[in-house]
Amino acid sequence: MFDLHQLRPEQDIPIYQQLVDVIVTHVKNGSLPYDTRLPTVRDLAAQLNVARGTVKRAYDELEQRGVITKVQGRGTFVCYQPASSGSAKDRAMAAIDRMLDTLEELKLSQAEIQIFLDLKLRERAFRREDLKIAVVECNPEALSQLTDQLRAAVGPAELYGHLLREVKDYPYRLGEDMDLIVTSAAHAEEIRSLISQKEKIARVALRLAPQSVAGIIKLTPGQTVGILCGSLRFGELIRGVIGTYTDDVTVRPPCLMEDAGPDALNGLSALAVPDGFERRCPAALQQQIREFGTRYPVIRCQYQVDEGSMMYLTERIDRLREKMRG
Repeated sequence: MFDLHQLRPEQDIPIYQQLVDVIVTHVKNGSLPYDTRLPTVRDLAAQLNVARGTVKRAYDELEQRGVITKVQGRGTFVCYQPASSGSAKDRAMAAIDRMLDTLEELKLSQAEIQIFLDLKLRERAFRREDLKIAVVECNPEALSQLTDQLRAAVGPAELYGHLLREVKDYPYRLGEDMDLIVTSAAHAEEIRSLISQKEKIARVALRLAPQSVAGIIKLTPGQTVGILCGSLRFGELIRGVIGTYTDDVTVRPPCLMEDAGPDALNGLSALAVPDGFERRCPAALQQQIREFGTRYPVIRCQYQVDEGSMMYLTERIDRLREKMRG
């Protein structure tokens, strides 16, 4: 019934959450149709070789999300129905009936039910004032810079940053509750192949910031440039840019900040670092860079969304907000 290969204990995502994601996917793609009886907690725990508490927690969350329902004396059943099955009104009325049955079993009066419903509706309206936006990039430097730029440009929103390799290992990181998935043009097609919510992808063009390019252009023949970075992927990107915009400049291979020793800056006459490097740079290395910067140029390298892409992105976000407000 379940694809065991989709559960990956080595991931930093709890097994119960992985199980929730797998079952939701099977339900929504039709592999587990409406009214399918699911295994008991005991049976599924034995099948997956996990603790019963793990399966129970997954079932509890699925029930809260309206994917499954537990019928006393009969078992656990899929209660989710895709949009194509029946009218929206019929499905909504059936869902309300199920909810009211549950509330009446708790011995609540109609007045109490009305109060609780009003409270929950207000709570959800307040919670959904902010958009949920996932940001995906291939290296932590560009991911951090892109996220910071979006945070400043789009106003109130919940931003979730993900490295591309993490999404490839576990596509469920891009949850179905995301309103938008922002990534660079270089990775958009790869992400499209991994997820079902292709219409939510917003692809933007990234470019090195003008002030970063200006610093690189000022490098002169004969200089020796070092690159400190948080990921070799980012370091190689900067190395390529320096090679494009300069002549007769020696560029050392990128060095990870975590591996940089006390002699890392010896022999250099210029240094390239990611903008915002202080977030992941050891204190001792920060002091070395500050001292180096009193004598030689330190180029802060920042990638940013180009103007046309940002205009497209803000317009799309405005439309989403209007739609949320009704």
